[in-house]
Amino acid sequence: MYQEITARSELISSEEVLIKKFNNFITGNTDSVFLNTTHQQVIGVSNLPIKAPVVLKLLNDKKINQYINLLMKGKESSLLIVNNKQPVIYIREKEIRQINIPEKIRILIKSSLSNVCKWAGKINEGGEHIVDISTPAPGPHFNINLLLGNRMDYKYPLQTTPKSVVDSLGRGSFRSHAATQVLATRWDMRQEENGFPANRQFYLVEDSEKIFYSASPDDDNIKSAFCIHSQNNTIIKYKTKCGLEIERKIFILPQLEGMPIATEVQQIKIKNKTNRCRNIKLIYTGMFGSAAPHALFEDILYSNIIMQSKILKTDEGSIVTISPDYYPEYVKSDIRFNTMLVHDGNKTYFPKSYCADYNQFVGNGTLENPEGLLYLSNQSTRKGPGFFALGADIDLSAEGEGIVNNFTGLMSTKEEADLDSKVFNNKIDNLIDKFRKPEELDNVLEKQKDFYNRYRGFIELKTSEKHFNTYVNQNLPFQVLYQTFVSRSFAQTQKGYREIGFREIQDIFASMYYFIGMGKSTFVKQLIIEWCAKVFELGYAYHNFYWEGKEPGKWSDDALWLVQAVYRYVSLSGDIAILDQEVEIAGTEPVRKRGIYETMKSIIRYSSRISVGKHGMPLLDNADWNDCLKLDSDFLDGITKEKQYKEQLADSFEIGEKPFESKYTESVMNAFLLKVAVDNTCIFASKKGDLEYEDQLRNISNELNKNVQQHAWKSNFFARVLFNRFEEEFEYLGAKGDGLSADPDIDGTYFLNSFTWSVLSDCADEDQIRTMLDVIDRYLKTPYGYKLITPIDLKKIAENAAIGEYFPGDRENGGIFKHACMMATAAMFKAAKEIEDRDLAALLVKNAYWMIDLVLPYKTLKSPFKITGNPRFCTQYNNSDTGENIGPVLSGTASWLTLSLFSSLGIDFTPTGIDINPIMRMDETHLAYNLKVEKAEYEITIAKPVGLYRLKDDEAEILVDGNKWVDNTIPLYQDNKVHKIKIVFK
Repeated sequence: MYQEITARSELISSEEVLIKKFNNFITGNTDSVFLNTTHQQVIGVSNLPIKAPVVLKLLNDKKINQYINLLMKGKESSLLIVNNKQPVIYIREKEIRQINIPEKIRILIKSSLSNVCKWAGKINEGGEHIVDISTPAPGPHFNINLLLGNRMDYKYPLQTTPKSVVDSLGRGSFRSHAATQVLATRWDMRQEENGFPANRQFYLVEDSEKIFYSASPDDDNIKSAFCIHSQNNTIIKYKTKCGLEIERKIFILPQLEGMPIATEVQQIKIKNKTNRCRNIKLIYTGMFGSAAPHALFEDILYSNIIMQSKILKTDEGSIVTISPDYYPEYVKSDIRFNTMLVHDGNKTYFPKSYCADYNQFVGNGTLENPEGLLYLSNQSTRKGPGFFALGADIDLSAEGEGIVNNFTGLMSTKEEADLDSKVFNNKIDNLIDKFRKPEELDNVLEKQKDFYNRYRGFIELKTSEKHFNTYVNQNLPFQVLYQTFVSRSFAQTQKGYREIGFREIQDIFASMYYFIGMGKSTFVKQLIIEWCAKVFELGYAYHNFYWEGKEPGKWSDDALWLVQAVYRYVSLSGDIAILDQEVEIAGTEPVRKRGIYETMKSIIRYSSRISVGKHGMPLLDNADWNDCLKLDSDFLDGITKEKQYKEQLADSFEIGEKPFESKYTESVMNAFLLKVAVDNTCIFASKKGDLEYEDQLRNISNELNKNVQQHAWKSNFFARVLFNRFEEEFEYLGAKGDGLSADPDIDGTYFLNSFTWSVLSDCADEDQIRTMLDVIDRYLKTPYGYKLITPIDLKKIAENAAIGEYFPGDRENGGIFKHACMMATAAMFKAAKEIEDRDLAALLVKNAYWMIDLVLPYKTLKSPFKITGNPRFCTQYNNSDTGENIGPVLSGTASWLTLSLFSSLGIDFTPTGIDINPIMRMDETHLAYNLKVEKAEYEITIAKPVGLYRLKDDEAEILVDGNKWVDNTIPLYQDNKVHKIKIVFK
């Protein structure tokens, strides 16, 4: 008879057995493993500063392993190691007895356990993550950094801004425009590997012996090794026992005139700390990305035989560049390269040896110990893959230093239409001339840092919580910046070729504050124009795009987010003229244009008058915001629907006079999104004097509110969708009585977004907010945050709904979807400022801050090996059973956390000024922050007693530059001065 055990069905854990056997001897955090699969014997360690995998580390030490094996050989026993100042070992057979530990073993155990609290590293005052790279990593995302180039003043920055992922060993990959890999990503099942493992690595050889490899921090010659992940650069430092100090500095060059479209640099400094001269050979490696990525999963042979190696040499034989050379014309539009500049004393020179054959380099060895390391073959190769190794000798004087600057980059027809060898050589010359002096690289890095400091300068938070200030001031703005350009397509685990999603314009909602604060409102306008050009004439949009759009009109929420972006931009910048900006109309041939205001009109008409169901709400289509909520398998994309719609109209009706006839499902969430879009556009209509359209919009808004109240409110919650194809069997999903709950103890299914967007759209009244809050606290609240949904029995209504692809508790199937959670906190802050019931307002404030505290990345350092994640960047999901950060790193979490925090601080830009309307923590009594807008700065301080205080119904004195102010609307000054705002609640 067999017993089936899965990870989710295992009945007993090793920790439970450990506690049962050693209960009175256990203190603090523990770690444990079963000795074998009988689950009767266990080895554990207690009194740990944090929960960490220390047992496996101990058991993989040869001497400790031998000792414990000897101790437990032939015995039915369990073992407990207590991590005291001096380790203590207890063994349990029939009774518990203490073991007398040999001194050498005691020292080894103590050494292994001495720095457990430092395994996850620390965040310093500058927001940098400092980690000992010889210690275990808590998870695939934990020890990584994101790097971004800067092409804001050049063509197509949204799509051409280069980006990199770097882990604590310098591994990862590098991407240029769109999904074009410069350094190869890693098509692998392991999340821990973003790039090919040879990327950015190097070896040092002395006296024909390898003395150093950059990805082997546990090497016997390594005395110490630390990584410092900072905003947009990574530094890795080593000290060797043989007397070298090595520093690696990795970042992406900002775009410089006449330079390649994308260039990543690694500066390697080698200091000789001995009193003797040394000759060191440095061998630098990498793997170029494939120019035919589709072949990686279709025909790997093809991707190799269409290329050969290529080097560019000087007259005296030095290697200026090494590149992959492709034969098909269609891949010649991008040329990858690597250039190495060696600075040895007063000399600057290129390498003189290379290898382009990975198999020849590694041979029968490994990447850590390659067989071909001591002598590079200096032979070209007639096929791929695009591996490269460059070797250069460096003479180090006693106490001397050598610097190797390594440039990996790409040139493209996206930047130079006539890209040929002459253009390539010219750009390489420019690169070399620019950085011939080693100090020039430091100058460029300082300029890059200066740019980021000006970008993040929009807000400087000054609360009593220093870690919170550091995160909000230093790291949160960078994640929002990174996501503005690359959408969610490229991070540690996002290593495929996903394109920019239209709805990811939400990232601009947050980043525009920073851009406009540094005087870059025109840049934000350009980004919005690029998004507008992806909207079709009828009002639906491409779901995703790089250079070309795809999947038009398949996701019904896409275009609605654009309206919010335009509204936020105008409110922040005052640039109402953007509404008249001409933009391309997607899908037109020849290309036609219309104004942004007309584009917004088409979006509203499509979602309110055309693609609607019998309840007057937008159709779900393939899915709405929740990609996994796919309920109509026979949905129509936008182009097909438009064709059928026009056939239905024939010559009897004008477009928009009659809705599309169907029995498709309606999205209540999209009804809320539509109402936000309608209300935003109504303000624009008023500003433009478009009175007739303003009246139409007011009617649409009122009609939407009436429809959701009449059809979507189901006694205790707003439904998530309304069905039109089940007759009376199923009428709706997402509220009490829907008949679709998979949990017998829950009377229906519930979706967090129904609460959120009913509040943000001003549809939910106070009683409904109170009722829904009780429901989400009862059914969606977990110790780790709010679940996205309660369990659903989807097989009753859909065959292939993607929610069912995940285990319960993961991702969209009841996981903590933090993007949605941050939308919910924004709704809670909004409601808390506006409702009459102060007790309900206090509860909303309490819940909102509770959720924010769970999302803050640096909180992972309290239990890094349990909840993993990243201490500097938000991840997208947590498992609702375990609390583990599942990833990916990139998501709307950071952007909506930013918007929620701005709301809590009271930052609300409107067409009439800045409304300062804070909603502080109950126990907080003082708050201060500085705001920097395009042509003015504000120093804002807020004071209150303990408890709930809000401008709605509490007395407060407001001073602007020392003068009493009648309300909380502060002018958007244009005088380039600093203005002091003080709010004191009485």
